[in-house]
Amino acid sequence: MWQAANLNKKILIALLPFILNSFVYAVDVDDALKYLKDRSLNLKIITRIINEQGKTIWDTEMSRITISGKSVKVKLSGVNILVITDITPYIRNDQTILLVSQGEVWIGSSESEELNHYSTINSLPVLSGESVLFFPLGVIETMDTKIYNIELEIQVFQQEQVSGD
Repeated sequence: MWQAANLNKKILIALLPFILNSFVYAVDVDDALKYLKDRSLNLKIITRIINEQGKTIWDTEMSRITISGKSVKVKLSGVNILVITDITPYIRNDQTILLVSQGEVWIGSSESEELNHYSTINSLPVLSGESVLFFPLGVIETMDTKIYNIELEIQVFQQEQVSGD
């Protein structure tokens, strides 16, 4: 009997800091959810592959909800190529958005086993809803045959603009 009471006392002492912390720093769950909703960002990303004549031969669109400082990953893979882009929006004090895009590209060749790796990072302040074009391979302007550009059109909307508040 004494051992059970002693065990309960030890458990209470171990949990006491957590119990006191929840009273001192009590956060209303509804307030926390409202804060996250008000600070959320909607990233709309349109990915295109453009041929040497400047015509779009493939495209796709995605939309992701995120928060300031949390990246959204875009991954494209094809024959002998892999493109991974992390797009991270940061809400600045003046309510503009610093858009940071980090791209990594691996390009191989069917003739050899060589694999080339390229990496880029770009940042740009944007307004909510403004379109930005990101070229993870750079812009290819030569007229060689079978040269394609990969283009990401990125828009970031702050939640109040999406919901109409």
